[in-house]
Amino acid sequence: MDIVTKAVSKTYREQDGPVIGDDDGRGIDLTVPAGSFLALMGLSGSGKSTLLNILAGIVRPTSGRVLYDSSDIWDVSDGHRSRLRAASTATVFQEYNLFDYLTVRENIALGMRLAHGRAERGAIRQALSTVGMEPHTDNRPDELSGGQRQRVAIARAVASDPHVIFADEPTGALDETNGRIVVRLLRELADAGTSVLMVTHEPEIAAAADKTLVLRDGMVDHG
Repeated sequence: MDIVTKAVSKTYREQDGPVIGDDDGRGIDLTVPAGSFLALMGLSGSGKSTLLNILAGIVRPTSGRVLYDSSDIWDVSDGHRSRLRAASTATVFQEYNLFDYLTVRENIALGMRLAHGRAERGAIRQALSTVGMEPHTDNRPDELSGGQRQRVAIARAVASDPHVIFADEPTGALDETNGRIVVRLLRELADAGTSVLMVTHEPEIAAAADKTLVLRDGMVDHG
């Protein structure tokens, strides 16, 4: 699935000007091709996470279009957009977003049920095997290291079989060793055909991507 933006902009408060887009009214045109691995960088406050969340269908743009193939996700009902997101995408956050009162297996099963209405044991096992976390199926997140929790978060994303994974600073809370493990997993997923769009502030992490885009003054420098 390709993701295409057409003249996307975002302004939270008129007096502050656009976070995404420029003062002349231009927005961002961007294509995330199917199966690509793109890194998005920029200074703190440059709008990286805002752009990612617009693409993920979480934050509504002020203007412009976001196409999942030919479907504009911001020109449909909230329910339809939620179904498009659930069927096509998954998001990995810096802070994991796992439930400590659920086991690893239960966290992944919950994600699958939210995405597809069902959770298959085989898919859960396969996802955990992909990230090397099968031995920790019955552990709870608070019994795991930060790197292990992020791998569980990736397993949860993988288990729903998305076309695209959005990763917002996925290594930001990890040490160097675990950061490398996580970005290697994302690289392997991209190589297997899942698109990955990753926000990062670390050049060495961005180097794993096929291409790095930089946000400057609300616009994307395609390099």
